Amino acid sequence: MSTRKSREVTAERAARGFTLIEMLVALFIMSVTVAFVTIVTGTIKVTRDATYENAAFRIADNKLDELRAGGYAALPASGSFSDPALTALPQGVASTSITDWNAKTKRVSAGVSWQGADGLARFVSLSTLITESGGL
Repeated sequence: MSTRKSREVTAERAARGFTLIEMLVALFIMSVTVAFVTIVTGTIKVTRDATYENAAFRIADNKLDELRAGGYAALPASGSFSDPALTALPQGVASTSITDWNAKTKRVSAGVSWQGADGLARFVSLSTLITESGGL
């Protein structure tokens, strides 16, 4: 009879479902998994944005180097410019702005904009001064 009663008790426990401890352990495991996935997803977006920003700074820096090498007399008018690296940026657009700083110096800015991983527009800009003669 003892064996029969033992089977009945085991069957009753199985029919009752999960214990509170089992539920808490399952909830903890699911919470840790969700937190891990959220952190990994956020890290991927931040890494992607940092990569885009580095590419944009390289594009702007290369353009300023090109304009410095050409000299004061060869400075073009302000406007957009093309660079092969712009294809690496989602909706990447680049432009220069050239304004008078004083009678013999121009302020040259190169800016690059793109769409960030979160869908918002991002923009970086670098500026330098180019003089008519000599350097700064």
